[in-house]
Amino acid sequence: MNSFCNISGYRFVQLDDLQVLRERMHGALLSHGVLGTILLAEEGINVALVGDQAAIDQSCAWFDDDPRFADMDLKLSLSSFSPFSKLKVKVRPEIITFAQTGIDPENNPGKRLSVSTLKQWLDEGRDFCLLDSRNNYEIESGTFEKAESLNIDNFRDLPAAVDQAIQAGQLDPDKPLVTFCTGGVRCEKTAPWLEAQGFNEVYQLDGGILRYFEECEGEHWRGDCFVFDDRVEITPQLKETGSVICRRCHKAVSHRYQQPPYYLENEYCPACKDGKNGYRPVRGRKTAD
Repeated sequence: MNSFCNISGYRFVQLDDLQVLRERMHGALLSHGVLGTILLAEEGINVALVGDQAAIDQSCAWFDDDPRFADMDLKLSLSSFSPFSKLKVKVRPEIITFAQTGIDPENNPGKRLSVSTLKQWLDEGRDFCLLDSRNNYEIESGTFEKAESLNIDNFRDLPAAVDQAIQAGQLDPDKPLVTFCTGGVRCEKTAPWLEAQGFNEVYQLDGGILRYFEECEGEHWRGDCFVFDDRVEITPQLKETGSVICRRCHKAVSHRYQQPPYYLENEYCPACKDGKNGYRPVRGRKTAD
């Protein structure tokens, strides 16, 4: 039974008194009984929360009472368990680390493309570049069948990877380009940055993969979608897959491979068992979008 409501979203809006806001927000949301992670920065807020319907409704009402967060676009999915174990509200330099100057998504956002328009373009076989701005381990879980990727392990590596892709002829600045990510927050920075680099026609997928799943399910998609909580992956129908994270190489392990000889918890998974990808330090999941 899917009794847990998961909401996620973000807003680029100027914030100040971040520590005061953090304490107030943590106290209010804790009293409502939700769990999850919220990132605050001067540039805005990034939200991922879970709770029962009443707790989520109360939390959304709390956000709506603050004009800076009112009517925030929060995407909803259901799960059979809570994908978070505690509530964290953190202050960071950026709500999604990109480390590029001159980008202002609040006042100078990139052009948006609706998920229905993207599906139409894909149905028509239109000639454009569909750029996956996510990390390699996310893309391994699934992506659009037409998508181009940049072979990055961290979002902050995207600018250098774009330069390399242009030099290699993989990306053409004169060709229409649609960039996408899980929930949209990364593309809020990717799209205007690409425009500043001379790309002539750039769009960001409005609402990201999660909004596409809500409206179009699996059309033109292959596989599942990596998410930054204990569900690990969800299907195009927004249901958890039963996957877990390998604590060695940080890759998703599907349910059918979660036993020896393929998988041993905290030791190896099919991706790193034979040392093909090397062993990386055990690390926790990050919050992205």
